[in-house]
Amino acid sequence: PAPGTPPIAASAASLRMGKDRRKEKAEESESLGKKADKFGKKGDGKIAQNQGPDKSFTHQTCRHILVQKQSDALRISEEIHTGKISFNEAAFKYSEDKAGAHGLLGDKAQNELDPDFWAASIKCKEGDWLREPVKTQWGWHLIMVQARITKKKK
Repeated sequence: PAPGTPPIAASAASLRMGKDRRKEKAEESESLGKKADKFGKKGDGKIAQNQGPDKSFTHQTCRHILVQKQSDALRISEEIHTGKISFNEAAFKYSEDKAGAHGLLGDKAQNELDPDFWAASIKCKEGDWLREPVKTQWGWHLIMVQARITKKKK
């Protein structure tokens, strides 16, 4: 306590202040392998509402799981989300992709993909996948964006 401050008043002041646990929480999250962004939140696989099209890339490296029924897409999404199966295993097992690449699309430019697919994939974080299925002319897709790159024109 400061000189002249009664001891009771000093201890009462310290009782009013709660302990700052932000640093402890950050260390705990880090030890559990949770990654934090600059806002202290973790990726949740949802479409980012404030994220507009980023024109600093020309191609996206995508994987997808294509099925004909929304119910199948939702069931597969739940299996991946709960950890029963990985995205790549699910693509290999369930995707009805006619290309036979087990969901691997490779590097695709905007004009090479369905407009709805591209619009959804742009809103997905790089290295993440969208939990909500996306409807296109081909069926229902679960989309994973592995990378965004810029290719020079030949």
